[in-house]
Amino acid sequence: MAEIRTGDSDSDIDGDGESRAVRSDICARLDEIRDVVPAERRPELEEILGALRGSGDLAGPQAALHRLLRRCGVAAGLRAFTRGAGIGGLPAAVEGHPVVEAYVCPGDRCDRRAPARNRPVPETCRLYGEPMRRRRLS
Repeated sequence: MAEIRTGDSDSDIDGDGESRAVRSDICARLDEIRDVVPAERRPELEEILGALRGSGDLAGPQAALHRLLRRCGVAAGLRAFTRGAGIGGLPAAVEGHPVVEAYVCPGDRCDRRAPARNRPVPETCRLYGEPMRRRRLS
């Protein structure tokens, strides 16, 4: 069973805006995260994911996921799956090249966006298992 506590000095992942960003990164790369967690640690992963799905403070579950990934051999832990590691999301809208529509988090719980252009079927939120909703961004 995972120990989910807050204030982990090893995580450096806190703050509401940053928590939303990390939650969206986890959603976007959850399949990759599951791939690096061995079967015997899956119950711990699922417990952590359950806590991330909750509405409470996300710092504790994020820190627990970071520690689990490190124990599974991912030296950078959760940082290996966050924006600094190559997740850029959608490009910012620039003059002459606006982002018109995107699929967004179904419950507005994170800031994940996936391009909707030429995609009639929405992506699925990997963390909550719900279809993402289409939203006009510009």
